[in-house]
Amino acid sequence: MLDDELIRKAARKFAVKNALDYGKAVPENVMNKLFAEFASKEIGSDRIRKMVGTVVAEVNSLTKEELEEESAHYVYPEKAERTGLPKLSWVTESIKVNTRFAPNPSGFLHIGHAKVAILCDEYAKMYNGSFFVRFEDTDPKTKPPIPEAYKAIIDDLNWLGCSISGIFRQSERMELYYKYAKRLILDGHAYVCTCDSEIMRRNRAEGRACACRSNSTAVNTELWEKMLSSYKEGEAVLRLKTDMSHPNPSVRDWIMMRVIEAEHPITKGRYRAWPLYNFASAIDDHEMGINLVIRGIEHEVNGVKQAYLYSAIGEAQPHTIEVGVLKVKGMLAHKSDIIKAIKSGELSGWDDPRTPTIAGFRNNGIPPKAIRNYVVSSGTGKNPSYLDMAKLSALGRKLG
Repeated sequence: MLDDELIRKAARKFAVKNALDYGKAVPENVMNKLFAEFASKEIGSDRIRKMVGTVVAEVNSLTKEELEEESAHYVYPEKAERTGLPKLSWVTESIKVNTRFAPNPSGFLHIGHAKVAILCDEYAKMYNGSFFVRFEDTDPKTKPPIPEAYKAIIDDLNWLGCSISGIFRQSERMELYYKYAKRLILDGHAYVCTCDSEIMRRNRAEGRACACRSNSTAVNTELWEKMLSSYKEGEAVLRLKTDMSHPNPSVRDWIMMRVIEAEHPITKGRYRAWPLYNFASAIDDHEMGINLVIRGIEHEVNGVKQAYLYSAIGEAQPHTIEVGVLKVKGMLAHKSDIIKAIKSGELSGWDDPRTPTIAGFRNNGIPPKAIRNYVVSSGTGKNPSYLDMAKLSALGRKLG
């Protein structure tokens, strides 16, 4: 367990500097420094957060003269301003880095999305590659696309200075997913599972294969055709054969396709079987020639799942960088909350300056270059962080 007094002293040191740099210390900024200093999950505990809050309150009660006097007793490492992102060790002179940003158009772009988009665009530019936008819109039931979000997201990316080489919608690539699904069935790597969901959950938890796993190719082909035409929601799914003894139950024979009967705003009622994230994403990354995937740290296990799919189709998995999520304090950050506030009239729309959307920041007068510089200076670390509005505003002032 970390020593409380050691953490308190470090928090005080960082709070003093934060207050001198920006006029007032902010608990989230001090927490970010502690995450970097100690790299321990304990830092995120309620006990530590309460301690930091107390320290910040004490520091914010000091005068500027008192802050300067105390700061003189601390040693702060010299930190050169980042002018670019870390180099990629696997890239040679002949390799061009192709990246993609894959938003879900069920909401508008927010600052957390922008972090990933900017990192992808920066690396593509750094290594003379291509940056693609691919809309993940294959869940018309639980994440129904908002038609106006497609254009709004592209407008936001253009405003941020991203150089888009191509735009794709997964809902318009369904025949490609069907082709790969059929191929995996015929090659013996996938099977249609008609087990009750609760039974299958127990089987996976206990590492036990269900009876459907041993069905013949002919049977699986017949069942697959029924998924495309007549099976109802929940009656059948298409699973990838992985390793039923894998230590993570979620990796065991994960679902590639499922039946959704809701109408899609783009393809209407044309399709019934829809791909899940790991299947569609991996197939698209391969087909589009993506060799660098940048995504949130929460996707680490998805990389493990997708490795089985790449092995099944005999292709190399792209290089990946998982980055810490960029959060915002003091604003409505969740899509559902923003939608509710818009409907109630509390917010004027997705571009309300009180939201953390890119449109909101634009209406707040934040220059796009300031957001870009902020993301690059933050780097590609895995620790979560809170947006430092004081730093972002300072970067904006520097740009005039």
